[in-house]
Amino acid sequence: MYKKMLVAFDGARTSMDIVRQAAQFARSENSMVDIVTVCPEYQGDLRIHGDTSVLYDMYESIRNALNEAVQQCEEIGVKAQGHFCVGNPSDILVEQVGALGSDIVALGTHSSQLLQSIVVGSVAGTVVQQTASDLLIITGNTALSLDSIFLAYDGSAEAEAAARQASALSERYGAHLTAGIAYEMDMEAFSLSPVVENDILKKTEQAVSSVTRIVAAADVRGFDVTVRYGNPPHTVLAEEAAKKKAGLVVVGAGSRSKLAHLLMGGVVYKLVYCSNCPVLVVKEQMQ
Repeated sequence: MYKKMLVAFDGARTSMDIVRQAAQFARSENSMVDIVTVCPEYQGDLRIHGDTSVLYDMYESIRNALNEAVQQCEEIGVKAQGHFCVGNPSDILVEQVGALGSDIVALGTHSSQLLQSIVVGSVAGTVVQQTASDLLIITGNTALSLDSIFLAYDGSAEAEAAARQASALSERYGAHLTAGIAYEMDMEAFSLSPVVENDILKKTEQAVSSVTRIVAAADVRGFDVTVRYGNPPHTVLAEEAAKKKAGLVVVGAGSRSKLAHLLMGGVVYKLVYCSNCPVLVVKEQMQ
């Protein structure tokens, strides 16, 4: 499915787990890996202090960490290449995605050293908005696993693209697939308003029917749908994914969407932070 993966790496020891999980997925997909490290440019003039060795030492340390990350990939059987860049992380990563032909980008929700802007809403948001590549966000306390996949679904075109990819992954790896449908609804208002209730129930039936149709087109061994009404939707979805012991959550996004309006009014943005496992953001390709 994925031929080339770009892994954003900041050189921190704690980020090696991001590389490891991404590399394991790449090995399953038989993907080549490009590990990209971006050091922000130093804005001052170290020559004023009469010593530029601090900057060179920092770069050398990051280069060594990058080489170690490449070696870690190769040790588990993944062909990898390192790329050391200097500049604005968002701009450089977008450039590298295009230059390297990456069809998926892997990164963490937080970065403890140089790529401090690699959080959803900044670098990840820029990658989502300015590239057509899918995004694998390594987050949560549970390592990426393809035994159980959870799909956040709302019936939109973006969600349908995510459903097709989730179905393909489930078919390929024999994973159990759960489609989670969540609606933000105050239960008191729900019970007091028959019109609202009927509208929500109709939307639910349509969503269940459409996702079932998509999954039926693939050879998925196990599939079920869970529907929840409650506030907030991202928390409900995360809870359901945890109940299913999901090793990967799949959500959809438009190719040029703003991150805050991806799926169900910003659920993607919030779901990443409360998910207990990695999240795959699938891009709906614009015609």
